[in-house]
Amino acid sequence: MTEVDEDGRVARGARTREAVMDAMLDLHAEGNLTPTIEDIAARVGRTTRSIYTHFQDREALAAAIAERLLAQHADLFTARPPTGSRAARIDGVVAHRAELFETVAPSRRSALVRLHQSPEIQKQQTSLTAHLRKQLARTFEPELSALDPDAASETLELLDLHTSWETWDRLRTWQHLSVEHSRQILTGLIRQALRRR
Repeated sequence: MTEVDEDGRVARGARTREAVMDAMLDLHAEGNLTPTIEDIAARVGRTTRSIYTHFQDREALAAAIAERLLAQHADLFTARPPTGSRAARIDGVVAHRAELFETVAPSRRSALVRLHQSPEIQKQQTSLTAHLRKQLARTFEPELSALDPDAASETLELLDLHTSWETWDRLRTWQHLSVEHSRQILTGLIRQALRRR
C-alpha cells in the first residue's frame, strides 16, 4: 500500500467515525435515547461491522461523543465563576446553566439512560457535577463566607440543587416551561437561598 493509499484510508476512517457520532447525536435529538448499532449503521449507510471497526462497543462510542461535546463546547464546560454584584453573579450562573443544559440536553438524557451500567458515564457525570458545584462555591464565596459553617454548607446544598440538571429538566420537560420562564424561576430560587440567613 502506498503512502497516498494509506492517507486516503485514514481520511475515510476519520470521516466514517465523525459520521457515526453525528448519527448518534441526531438520533438523540430526535428522541431515540438508546439507538442500536443497527440504527446508527442504517443512518450512515454502513454495516454494523464497519461501526465496530471504529468503536469497540457502545461504551467507547459514548465516551467519544462526550469528548467531542467537551471539545466543541469547552467554554460551557469550563464554568468560570461570574463576577460583579450579587445580581450580576446570579444572572451569570443562570445564563450559563441554561445554555449548558439546553446544549447538552439530548445527549445528557441518553447518558442518564445508561448511567447505571457505564463506569465511564458515571465518571463523567461525577466530574461535571463536582465542577459545577465548585463554580457555585467560588461565585457566591462572599455570601457563603459570611455565614457560620453549617449555614454555609446548607446554603451551598440548596444552590447546587436549584441550579442542577435535574431541576432544569424538571422545569423544561415535565412542567413544560420555556427557557426564559425556567431562567426566571432559577433566579428566584438562588435569591431565596442566599436570603435564608
